[in-house]
Amino acid sequence: MKTPDRLTLCLGVFVVSTATLCLALLNGLGPGIEWGAEPAALPLVAPPATVKLEAAPELSSHAGIWQRPLFNRDRKPDPADTATTGDHEAQSLAGLSLNGIALSNTLRKALFKTADGKSLSVAEGDVLPNGWRVDRITAGKVSLSFQSREQELSLPILKLPTTAAH
Repeated sequence: MKTPDRLTLCLGVFVVSTATLCLALLNGLGPGIEWGAEPAALPLVAPPATVKLEAAPELSSHAGIWQRPLFNRDRKPDPADTATTGDHEAQSLAGLSLNGIALSNTLRKALFKTADGKSLSVAEGDVLPNGWRVDRITAGKVSLSFQSREQELSLPILKLPTTAAH
């Protein structure tokens, strides 16, 4: 017969001692435990004194908040109207204007509007009806090329009505 090794002896001692402890607890070892007296009730807290509110600051002290546009990403004031600067005409590409950009993981489309009011949706790499090729579409810009010429169109930043600002 083989003699038990050291690990087997240790595990045997552990199992026997655990079984002995369980039997002792089942037979009523430790029923006379005293938990001590209940703590005394805590005293009631007095209500706080009346709070004095400071006077509200003047409305003019918040002027910087509404002077910077809230809905522009960079919080800079709206640029000058593009219709008066002639910038819109330079971006039209013979009657086409950039109206929107749709981006997702698998889709990149630019939304154009023709001079007669029709909408046109073009994917990255496609060619517009006037021959311009859409090279790259990013969140705010579309890069176009025609023969050796290249041009970038940016989404127009629409100005909020002045009545909505206040």
